[in-house]
Order: sequence, then C-alpha cells, then structure tokens
Amino acid sequence: MTGCVKNKPEPVVPITVKAELDHSVVEIGDKLKYTIIIQKDKDIEIEPVAFNQSFGNFALLDFGSKKSASFKQEKISQWYILDTYITGKTTFPKVTIKYKRKKDKDWNQINSGEVSVEVKSSLDKTKANIQMRDIKDPVSMPSTISKYFIFAGGLLLVVLGLSVGYFLKKNKAKIALPKKPAHEIAYQQLKQLQGKDYIRRGLIKEYYTEISDIIRHYLENRFSLRAPEMTTEEFLLRAKDAAELIREHKQLLKEFLLCCDLVKFAKYAPSTEEINYIFDSAENFIGQTKENDPA
Repeated sequence: MTGCVKNKPEPVVPITVKAELDHSVVEIGDKLKYTIIIQKDKDIEIEPVAFNQSFGNFALLDFGSKKSASFKQEKISQWYILDTYITGKTTFPKVTIKYKRKKDKDWNQINSGEVSVEVKSSLDKTKANIQMRDIKDPVSMPSTISKYFIFAGGLLLVVLGLSVGYFLKKNKAKIALPKKPAHEIAYQQLKQLQGKDYIRRGLIKEYYTEISDIIRHYLENRFSLRAPEMTTEEFLLRAKDAAELIREHKQLLKEFLLCCDLVKFAKYAPSTEEINYIFDSAENFIGQTKENDPA
C-alpha cells in the first residue's frame, strides 16, 4: 500500500519589493519617475532604507515618499523624478531591503528586480536635408568681341563711377554694409566662446549662459522670435505654434534650452561629454535651420 505524501506549503514571504518606471523609453529632456514599492505585513520591521542607489546618467530633480495601510499590511512608496541629456540605455540596479518580524532577532533580506530605460534623441532624426545642385557648365565668351565695345563699356563704367561718387558726396549719403546672415553671426560667436576658455577655468555656468544667449539671439535674427526677452518656458510655449520651425527643430531646441537651464538654475554639474554635447547641439541647430537664410 502506497501512502500519500503531502507537499509542504511554501512559506509565505511577508514582504515584497518592486522597482518600476513610468516609461521604458524617453527622449532627452523628458522627466522620468522611478519608484520603489515595499508591501509588508504590519508586524514586519525594515531597516531604514538609504535610497542612494545609482541613477547612472540621470540627474535627480525631486524625490518623496508616501505610506498607506490596510487591516494587516502597509505599503511604502519612495519616488524620484529624474532627467538626463545623455542618450542610451540605463539599467537601475536592484535595491536590497533588510527585514524581520518584531519578535525575531535575525534579519533577512529581499531584493527588487532591475529596471531599464532607453533615452533617445531627436538629433539623429533631424539631420539637415540640404540638396546639392550640380555645377553648371562654364559659359565661354565670344572670341570676336569688338574692341570698340570693350572700350565703350569701360568708359561707361568710369562715368557711372564718377557720377555715383559725386552724388554720394553731394548728399553725404552713407552706404550701410550688408548685414551678415544670422547663421554666420552665430557661428562666429560660438568660435569666440571657445576662445574664452571658460571650461578650463571652471566657469561652467558662464559657458552655458553665453551659449544659450547665442542661440536665443540667433532665433531673433533668423526667425524674428523674441527669444532673448522670454524665459525658456515662455519661449517654448511661443515656439510650439511657430510656423517658422518644424517639429524636429522645436524638439532639438527644447532639449538644448532645458539642458542649459539645468546648469544655469539647478546647479547641475555637467560632465565633459555633456559639455561637448551642448556645443554640438548648438552647431547642429544652426546648421539645420540656416538653409533658407539669405546669404
């Protein structure tokens, strides 16, 4: 006779830990919410949680926690608001929680799972689409042009030159030099910015402030958008409906201005990679929006 073997019930874990993100894919400048959720029995103690896990390429903007309870359980949620200006995939490591029942002496531990997010940029999607035209064939001059026509043409030019000079002198007219295209001015200012050596001197905030002003004045010169007089929030609201900029350029501009504000006002310390990125972003934006700029 074969006896019945009863399987022992698996022990019930009195605590669970879960990490979660509100998005798995974000774009540069978007906010990401990262949350650690602890669900436990009321008689379970946990060690004070030092939520100091690495956020990788993300910067911490804000954080907080909340608790809720039912008849037998408690729920603790710790949340973080993050953002980044570096593309790529970031994996948040597991979080370890130590716990025990109040009557016990020994501590146990439980881990959350890892969670990942991918940061994308519009830079790769918004490359300038400038079509190059073929060079026209050279036009040859007639080989039998009359010497008389050459002489008459030269004489006419001399007379016209003397007449214009006399007219300008008489009326004291001033000739205004043609204004440089907006993109040429901006490129020249970027070159001058590099020559000021702000980064080596540790003047990071000044560097970001000046490069932001260069792009703002470029927008004013190029599109007649009063960017220098507006806050970033005001300008982005204005640019949202601006027909002068296409959607990809608006997104690129948003990323650039928010990145600058993070250093200027939030005391964020950018890495060398981020500093190079902000300069490249400025050049890319100018290059992609100068196509119809009068030369």
